[in-house]
Amino acid sequence: MMKINELKLAIYAGHGGTDPGASSTYGKESDKALELMTAATSYARSLGIKVINNRTSNVARNISTDARKANAEKVNAVIEIHFDSATATANGTTGFYCEGSTTSKSLAQKVNDRVDDYFRDREIKPDTSTRHGRLGILRETNAPAMLLETCFISNKDDMAIYNTKKALIAQAVVHGALDYFNIPIPKITPEKAPEATKPSTPASSYADKKLVSKAKKLRFYSKPSWADKDVVGTVDTGLGFPVVLGKVDAAGSPQYKVQNSKGKTFYITASDKYVELKNK
Repeated sequence: MMKINELKLAIYAGHGGTDPGASSTYGKESDKALELMTAATSYARSLGIKVINNRTSNVARNISTDARKANAEKVNAVIEIHFDSATATANGTTGFYCEGSTTSKSLAQKVNDRVDDYFRDREIKPDTSTRHGRLGILRETNAPAMLLETCFISNKDDMAIYNTKKALIAQAVVHGALDYFNIPIPKITPEKAPEATKPSTPASSYADKKLVSKAKKLRFYSKPSWADKDVVGTVDTGLGFPVVLGKVDAAGSPQYKVQNSKGKTFYITASDKYVELKNK
């Protein structure tokens, strides 16, 4: 059986750039897909899963380029995130798979089974529709691939559920992949942030620690978030923050709550792949 730290996923966001996908009063598909992809990616990485993305901001994407990237990286599975749109009453989750591929069908079923815990199950479907050129990602990848229509961006109730439970839905996407590979889901208890906000009163367990980046241009945020709009800066390898206040939960994945030398508070990934705690 594959171990969780051996798993490599491509989690992609549909649309982007001048192609917003579906739109409604509840948002644009390209933005919501990117948001959910980011949350699912962060959660997966917190479990030790390797993840590649096709975009990290609102830029144009190319299906063939995305497929070649997944093939070159030799990922074990591809999950592409979308949001559906129709009438105001249409609702639910749909997983698409490559017709004739039993592995893609199984992956689609596993992910769909997890995500439809939050939405009406519209069942999985093969990519027989010529109307959807975006389904090409299913046919051009070597690994099992599925396209997730998370819910309907045109439905008020679907979007209310998504906006209040997006962290759990992001976890559901990853859990579906783990189910497909028969990998047990690790039990994680998110740590709560301490009340201390001043450098003079850091959490006792981190009082003698500083945080150092292990990556170039590692992003940090103004609040517990993974959204591009909340990025306030980056730190390079060997640099970081002199004060660590504790950990917080950001969309289902842990971040360190830190302060710079001037006492200003920020948030940064707690993954030991990208940061490490060192003695002062």
